Order: sequence, then structure tokens, then C-alpha cells
Amino acid sequence: MSGILLPGQENKPASDIKIELPGGFSSRKRGDETPPAEKPAETPATPPATDEGSPAEEPAAEAPAAKGRRGGGRGQPALDLLFPPAPVQIRCPNCGTPYQVALFSIIDLGVNPELKGPLLSGQINVAACPNCGVGGPLSAPLLVHEPAHNFLGVFAPMQAQNMDAQQQKAIGDLTQTLMRKLPQEARKGYMLQPKQFGDWNRFIEQLWGFEGVTPEMLRRQRNQSELLQRLLGLANDPKAMDLALQRDSGLVDRDFFALLDRFVMLASSQGQNPEPIVQIRNQLLDKTEVGRQIKARQEKVRGILQGLGANTTREQVLDTILANWQGEDGRETASALTVAVAPLLDYQFLMLVSERLENASDEEERNRLEELRQLVMAIQEQQTQSQQAMVQQVQQILQEVLQAPDSAVALRQYADYIDESFLAVLAANIQAAQRNKSTAAARRLQQIYDQALAIVQESLPDEMRLVNDLLNAPDKAALTKLLQENRSKLNKEFVSSLKVLETDMRDAGRSEVADRLKSLRSQIQLMV
Repeated sequence: MSGILLPGQENKPASDIKIELPGGFSSRKRGDETPPAEKPAETPATPPATDEGSPAEEPAAEAPAAKGRRGGGRGQPALDLLFPPAPVQIRCPNCGTPYQVALFSIIDLGVNPELKGPLLSGQINVAACPNCGVGGPLSAPLLVHEPAHNFLGVFAPMQAQNMDAQQQKAIGDLTQTLMRKLPQEARKGYMLQPKQFGDWNRFIEQLWGFEGVTPEMLRRQRNQSELLQRLLGLANDPKAMDLALQRDSGLVDRDFFALLDRFVMLASSQGQNPEPIVQIRNQLLDKTEVGRQIKARQEKVRGILQGLGANTTREQVLDTILANWQGEDGRETASALTVAVAPLLDYQFLMLVSERLENASDEEERNRLEELRQLVMAIQEQQTQSQQAMVQQVQQILQEVLQAPDSAVALRQYADYIDESFLAVLAANIQAAQRNKSTAAARRLQQIYDQALAIVQESLPDEMRLVNDLLNAPDKAALTKLLQENRSKLNKEFVSSLKVLETDMRDAGRSEVADRLKSLRSQIQLMV
């Protein structure tokens, strides 16, 4: 069974790429060009992971707002940028669509450390056409200040190297702009002569070096990204894939699987289809030795998760994680288990871990708790960044739909992006309009919600549509009526599908939905 579960009634509201740039800019090459949407970017997203249980450390791809204050996700504070990006108009060379992107000229990581992740992961100064998806990096000067390492560097595109006088003036202007914004005591001698880079990879390698990541580690991860791109092209050719794996078997390790997981999460947060990468990952689980080890650990974690229910307390979750930290592969199992229960890792859970850490006297136990605390904080940060990116993307699409003469037609152009997350953000907008007593806006958004919901339902298989109808039944009488009307569809295969879906929901941390599926499955079993 495939598809998504729609929000319940309780949540319902009452390649070579060239970009045309302004001012004579041209496309910047960062080694290989940014690949198509469903393939991972070549630029390393994070330093090599220590194990497959570790979460992705890079933020999800996010187009920075072109204002000094950048709004966070719902309930998150806005961010103040010392040097906000400027909106620039570009035209897609593929389909001719004009659109705006945010272009950074200066980044001060001392004042805005939250930009380090997007910068290192290749999400700064990139463009993607909202109509056809074609995009790439923007070739524009970028000055980066890292005061913690007395570093001031500037990326000056190779195309500008022949215009030395103009280039030096531009660099001087950027430097002066930076220094004027800094307090007197923050202006240091090293800032008078910025280190210049004509190659983007060397520029990023310098910044990664401050994080303890060597050029060799980055090159290995780039090689792993290139291998993943090749495997994506060989997904339907098992023999060719086996040959590619034999040739580059040394690149398929736990870090490679961690890279796959990061790209799956990144694609999902951007509204892209992660299924091609998921298919590659599933094949590698069976074809490689490290994959078989990871698969065995996943099955072990799945068995542990089945022991956790809707009434499991935070204390019990913590005890379960620590209990599984024992043994030869205890650390990896505990880390994978922690990532699997990520939706349960809220602020209260973090406080519980900190309390245990303060009261622990055994050194080994303290080390485990401290490592767990850092892992939980990383997961929470990643969840926040993914949520921000998802909300921003939905808001951009919603703005386009609201401005379109026919919202239904506009929504269908973005059909690939309309899912449960889209509906949830749209529902939040409706509720906000209702609280502000903006009746007309709420009515308009409600109309778009109904249209988007219809699109999602159309795309679902009949079996999944029936499951959603059953889960969203307003009361027991309505549920019984639905079951009777669809009795011919209720068979052993349908019950088995519910079992698989229940397991998927529980693995994803959606215990409430999983419990409802379990109850529904038990009721249907009595009818078949």
C-alpha cells in the first residue's frame, strides 16, 4: 500500500545549467554542476557521519528571505541578519520564466552563525526555477567573515579574474561595508586584506577546515555523491549496478548510507520525490555487506519500537534507549533508535536527559547521557530547520496560487508539492485568518484547502482512499456505515496492507495514527 494519510477531521480548519543573471553575472561552477532535482547535489552536505544512526547535520535547502528579519517556522522567532540578501531578478534559460532569488554578498558568521549550515551545504546563492525546476549556483562575489578563526575570505568567480581593477574595487567595497557595520573593537588587522578564492570548492574547503573536516574527507564525500548519481541512472539495470558497485565498493560504507538518508530527508523537505534514492538504498541493503549489517540493525530497532505504545512515557523511552546502549553495537543501535523516535524528542525529553546527566555518578553513564543529549539537540535543530524550509516553500506556492486568476489551475501546476504537510500549513493559515477575524481571507484559503485536498485524494489509490475515509470518519456510526458500504473491498489482503501501514506509521513515530490503524484492522478482521 502506498500513499499518504490525509489530516483527520480534528486537524481540518472550521546537467549543465546556466542561469541568466543581472549585472553581467554568469553561472558559477562548483566542480560539477548542480544535478537535476531528484539527484543529490555534488557539494558535500555535512562532514562524513560516524554511523548510520546519526541525524543529518545540514539544514534543509532553504531560500533565504530577502529582508533583514527572516521569519522562522510557526512558533519560531524571526532571525536578524546583519547583511540580508538582496532580491535579484533572473530569467530561467530553460522555460523563460522570470523570478526572484535572494543573493548574499556578505556573510558574517560571528553575528549570524545560523548561516553556516546553509553556506557549507551549498544552499547560499543558488537558484531554482519555480516553473520547471531548472537551476544552479549563482556566480557572484561573496565575502565571508569567520571571526572565531580570524578569517576574512572572498569568493571571486573565475570569470571576473580578467578584470583585476574592477574586481579589487568590488572586494574593497564589500570589505568596507562589513567593517562599517562592526563595532570598533571587532575591526582587526586581518580584515584589511581578505583572502581571495577563484575556485568555490577551495573556498568551501577552507571553511570546512575550521570544522575539523579535511579536503580528503570532502573529496571522498564528493566521490560518494558522484557514485550515487551513477547508481540513480542504473536503477533499472541490475547488472550495470553490480559492476558499478564492484568498481567502487570502497565508497559504500556507513557514511554512504548516512549520505543516502540525508538526501532522502532533504528531498522530502523540499517537496521532491525521494523514492529513487529510497529504491537505491533498499537495493544496497541486500547487495552489500555493510548494507546487510545496517538492515539487521534496522530490524532490531523495529522490534524495539513495537514495544513502545501511545502510553509510553518519556522516562520509559529514555530507559529503552540507554538499555540498548549495551553490547558490541550498542552505540549504533541506540543512535538509530533515537533517530527513529525523533517525533517524541521534545523539550521535556531533553530536560529529562539533562537531569539524568546531572545526577549520574558513573563516568561511562555520564558519557552516554552527554552523547545522547548532543544527539537529541542535533535532531531538534534539524527538525526546526526542516519545518522552516517546508513552511517557507508552502507559503511561496500559496502566494502564487492566491495571485493566480484560477486557483484550481494553479494548484494543479504544483500538484507534486501538495501533500499532508502542505495541507497542514494551509490549515494553520486558515486558523490564523479566523483568529484575526479576516473572514474573506479565511473563506478564500478554505476554498484553496478544499481544492488541494481534492487533488491529493485523486492521486491516492482506491485502497488508500478508503483507508483515509475510514480514519477520518467523524463517529462510530459513520465508520460502521463506511465499512458496510465497502464490505466487498475488505479482504485478507486489505487487512495485511493495514498491518504494513501500521508498522510504517509506528516507525515514523506517528503512534496515534498507528493505534487507530490497529483498532481499525481488528474491527475489519471480524468481518472477513
